[in-house]
Amino acid sequence: MRPRVLLADDHALVAEGLARLIGDVADLVGQVNDGVRLVEEVRRLRPDIVVADITMPGMSGIVAMCQV
Repeated sequence: MRPRVLLADDHALVAEGLARLIGDVADLVGQVNDGVRLVEEVRRLRPDIVVADITMPGMSGIVAMCQV
């Protein structure tokens, strides 16, 4: 079974590139562009893996991961 991945990055070009790479080896279950949505989607989707930018609007990826 392929892992379920949630991607969080506020830079559209970076997110698009990462999404393509992730899609080759895992199921991309969601994509967000800020820390607040990251927390919400982790709780809702319960992914196996989270790939998160550390600097995003609203809340950093590091702070967001501490909240889930």
